[in-house]
Amino acid sequence: MIKEQFTRNLGIMSEEEVRKLNNTKVAIAGCGCIGGFAAELLVRMGVGKLALADPDTFDESNINRQCAATHRTVGTLKVEALKEHLLAINPDLEIANYSEGVNEGNVEVFLEGAEYVIDAIDYFCLPEAVVLHRAARQKGLFTITAVALGFGASVLTFSPTGMKLEEYIGIPEHCTMKDLRGITFPASSYASYLPDYATEEKMTEWIANKTIPTISVGQALGPGALVSQMVLHLLGRKQPIVVPEKWQVQFE
Repeated sequence: MIKEQFTRNLGIMSEEEVRKLNNTKVAIAGCGCIGGFAAELLVRMGVGKLALADPDTFDESNINRQCAATHRTVGTLKVEALKEHLLAINPDLEIANYSEGVNEGNVEVFLEGAEYVIDAIDYFCLPEAVVLHRAARQKGLFTITAVALGFGASVLTFSPTGMKLEEYIGIPEHCTMKDLRGITFPASSYASYLPDYATEEKMTEWIANKTIPTISVGQALGPGALVSQMVLHLLGRKQPIVVPEKWQVQFE
């Protein structure tokens, strides 16, 4: 029996597909922009199990773009605020929270039982992202990520049998967490083209200050495309575009 809140899925999905999503677990590392909105879309679509990881709390500057970021949740752990928000959408949802974020000590447990992985880890936490990708690859899991800049977004999917994250961004395959500190994901690897204002000088300045400007529409476009590609893949309808290829849209 399909729950009333998912009946409008029918016609786009079969009852079997709705039930499949309800029994699917997705691991989401990062509960801010991309991760938060992706989680909401998945839950509204019927995915019934999530693992959420993020060590940060919401601050006022997050309100312009992050799911579950409001004046009421400022100072609250992102995983806790997002969990409460998602349970209000589907009280039957199964959620495991990891308020310490993803690290070498918990990544195996974080991914346990997951069928897909979303890498929404903070842009400036590349070591943790590499740990996530390596563990997902060992488990045979696809890892999908997105980035938004201005009025646009890109989505990248990493196959467990395809190009590794390290190879894609040009870093040594066996580098350690310590080796990766201070390294960031090159913007050129996320996007084939950038808005005119995202000059090399400006990008260098933003990265140095750890304050990349971003707005809500790009942070909605990215999760929308990410979840579309992921769910179609989970349902066996369409293979995703995998790196080194990427999906990108830019309205500027």
